[in-house]
Amino acid sequence: MLVLLLAMPWSPPAAASPVQLGPDLPYTVVTDPAGEATPESVLPALRKGAPQHHIFSRGYTRDTFWLRFTLPPQRVAGGEHWLELKPSFIDDVRLFLRPLGSDGPWRLRRAGDTYDGPIGDVDHRFPLFVLPPNDTGYEILVRVASTSAVLLQMKLWEPREFVPAATWETGFWSFYFGLAALSTLLAVVLALVLRSRLLWSVTAISVAYVLVACVQGYVAWLIPVVGRTLQHYLTSVLTLSSYALLLWLASEALQLRQRLPWAHRLLMATCGVVGLLVLSVPLDLYGSAIHIQSLVYLSTSAVFVAACGYVWWKDRFRLSSVLLGLGPLICMVASLFGLFSALGWIPFHEQIYVVWQYSMIVNMLLVTGLAVYQMRVNHLQEQETRQLARALEVEREARFNQRQFMGLVAHEFRTPLAIIAASLQNLRYLGVSDPRQVSRYDKIGRATDRLVQLTDNCLADARLDASELWLDRRRVCLLELVTEAASLVRPAGHSWTLTLEGRAPSSVQQPAWLDPAMMRIALSNVIDNAVKYGDGGPRVDVSRRGDFWCIAIRDQGPGIPEERVAEVFERYRRGSRSEQRSDRRGVGLGLYVSRQIARAHGGDLILAENDARGCCFLFTLPLLPEDSSV
Repeated sequence: MLVLLLAMPWSPPAAASPVQLGPDLPYTVVTDPAGEATPESVLPALRKGAPQHHIFSRGYTRDTFWLRFTLPPQRVAGGEHWLELKPSFIDDVRLFLRPLGSDGPWRLRRAGDTYDGPIGDVDHRFPLFVLPPNDTGYEILVRVASTSAVLLQMKLWEPREFVPAATWETGFWSFYFGLAALSTLLAVVLALVLRSRLLWSVTAISVAYVLVACVQGYVAWLIPVVGRTLQHYLTSVLTLSSYALLLWLASEALQLRQRLPWAHRLLMATCGVVGLLVLSVPLDLYGSAIHIQSLVYLSTSAVFVAACGYVWWKDRFRLSSVLLGLGPLICMVASLFGLFSALGWIPFHEQIYVVWQYSMIVNMLLVTGLAVYQMRVNHLQEQETRQLARALEVEREARFNQRQFMGLVAHEFRTPLAIIAASLQNLRYLGVSDPRQVSRYDKIGRATDRLVQLTDNCLADARLDASELWLDRRRVCLLELVTEAASLVRPAGHSWTLTLEGRAPSSVQQPAWLDPAMMRIALSNVIDNAVKYGDGGPRVDVSRRGDFWCIAIRDQGPGIPEERVAEVFERYRRGSRSEQRSDRRGVGLGLYVSRQIARAHGGDLILAENDARGCCFLFTLPLLPEDSSV
């Protein structure tokens, strides 16, 4: 059940592929401290600004910000598009748009918690603005101001993709809040029956579910008249109070009142201080309160972590003690990351908030565990022993079957292919004068290479689908790894080129922390695609950007049709017969496997460029651990 819950937010409909502001649509930004600028006054500075490629986030500040980005004709010429604005707690967002290249008047659209007028053109939890098709594209300015965290997530949707994605998301959150309601009800009943302070603290922390509902825009959506104002203040109040209630839960879970009285008093004093900060909301001092809470909460969290270690050590790491402390500890770590992201101390990632929202489910698991413990304490040991024995038996059988299957694949596929390759090499050494015979040998060689690559992809796919993917990371020279990967691909008469930062490679090693076998498969797949779909040899460039290595692989083909771009990384998706060489057709695993391998390393693989001159696929891979901060 828990695995299903954790998997759901990462499994939206496969067709959903919105264009995001930042990662997909670069923008420029200008700060307007006084908040009195106009579109025409900031436009020159915005047009000269450096493009930004990350999600816009500035933390808690009273400054007003102006953003500019463009939607080229190919983005909006095909039909109507919907522009979605998140999150729900931004006070004021103003969109100024006009046709790209025009000097005409701006069309103004508004949204935000403090805006009294209608928001959006489509009834949804978040503002949705309809962009009619336009053959010239759009130039868009965005004015953002907020008393809460300044954060803007903007996505451009095609209506046919948005509707199923929104339906799925609404269904997911309905399921989530249903579980939240059940866990809260169970906590209340058990607290009344068992009269436990721990259960009362669990009941109190359930107010965080209301905070999640505010952040997801449900309060304003379900209460049209006063919901927007109510949501505006509830978000601030519940953000502050949730941290205080979490500290109370942490103290009760570890029984610090009896075990470490001084730590309990410190946590309770912190709860009082954070509780008083709620008064800052009507005084319009919410941003200052958040900064104070962050410093207090960070120091108190360190005390709680130390208390966890002490209590677990005193209890000899007894399972029940570890579980009771682990629940609030997970919530606390998740909340800290969410807080730091909102403050702008770390880059914003939407996944941080998903983890925070999911950590609230820990309350349900904690309450359920306590109820089972109270009602079935006499049978717990027998049940755990039986479950452990069964789990060990299933695990032993699964591992045996996996070893048998992998051994069969390695023996039945790789060994005959190695024999074929060796025999073919011996035949070539004998020398052949007949061009037709040479052509046959070349065909056999290419077919053997394809079967070897297919086997490698299938084995890599099996490893990626395993519940626990283990990477054999080691220090490798990135240039040597790229060269080895390219040597696995026959360039069909074309030479390939390798550059470092756009220049000829030097003798200085470029170290990376990778699984060489897996990354060799990933790189050779993309290089092989560049050969299959291109008219010339692929060009590979290695460069360093921040904490990542970037490997750009360019082909000289006709590019990917726009309607196929969204599916190139899907499993078993292949190019059409007209798009690839007839002797090098694949099964559609290459790009999928390559992206999964890159992501397993903490990087990614994206389609960086796509036009009539060819495609550029870009790997991003982490540096060595000791070099990541250089």
